[in-house]
Amino acid sequence: MENVVYIRRPASTPLRPLAQLLLVLATCMAPQADAAPEPERVDHITWLTSDNSTAINPNANGVTDRVVRYLSVWWPGVTHEIVVANAKRSWQMIESGQQVCRANMVRTPEREKVAYFINTQLTPPSQLVVRRDKLTRLPRTSSGEVLLPPLLADTSLRGALVDGRSYGTAVDEMIAKRPAGSSVTLYSPRDFGGRLLQMVSLDRADYSIEPDMALVMMGEPKDLVTVPIRGASDPVMAGIACPRTPWGLAAIRGIDRAFGRPEGAASLRQGLMHWLTPETQAHYAKEFDQFYRERSRPSKIVP
Repeated sequence: MENVVYIRRPASTPLRPLAQLLLVLATCMAPQADAAPEPERVDHITWLTSDNSTAINPNANGVTDRVVRYLSVWWPGVTHEIVVANAKRSWQMIESGQQVCRANMVRTPEREKVAYFINTQLTPPSQLVVRRDKLTRLPRTSSGEVLLPPLLADTSLRGALVDGRSYGTAVDEMIAKRPAGSSVTLYSPRDFGGRLLQMVSLDRADYSIEPDMALVMMGEPKDLVTVPIRGASDPVMAGIACPRTPWGLAAIRGIDRAFGRPEGAASLRQGLMHWLTPETQAHYAKEFDQFYRERSRPSKIVP
């Protein structure tokens, strides 16, 4: 007989009719414990990249290439596909919850609202990249730092920046507050920004913003020079981002487990140091040591 609840009780302790009815109803209405949900399965990751290093220097290894090679060893059973997408398109795909991840993403509070992150790279701050023959036209402090807000307002100098890319919180805020009539153009190149530096080199733009390692990747062209930006001297935290979905959480946890070991930290450090000058490595030595010491252990990832 359906919908009948049987209650065992000692015969010596009879229940009154009303009490018995209430007990039956309470038993029927008690919430049933749901079975624990199956963990999300990750067997394929599409990596979005616009690394420009391999395009400019065939012997170079892009950030995403190194990440995928490492994970192929330390997270077996997962296949990896690399797809070229510019910064703006990549972030749109992550925001929409597609099963994609991207390495070398600057970590900001706004981005963390729609993506899970793990820290993989502490990079020197972005600097202004300018044609050497335009250097004297820059607004600079007595110590040589460029004053970015006045530069962005100077319509006689042409800026070329990457649309949808974060240059770090301080620089992002300065760019967002530029005047409406600014001579800054936002581009969506397929690479990480190398083409914009080529534009500056060819005098199709006067300046851009990149870490100094970008010039190393380009072979250190003699006509370009980097200048530190006032108010943006702290290293920038970057990492791997996956969408803030159950799949993205499972993916970022698997990636973190693979990198959260001494071998992972060593691989990440080697990949970054390859592109830094000895002077830059020495300047940020303490920060690098602390970061990679922490990176050699698993991260705490909060859903």
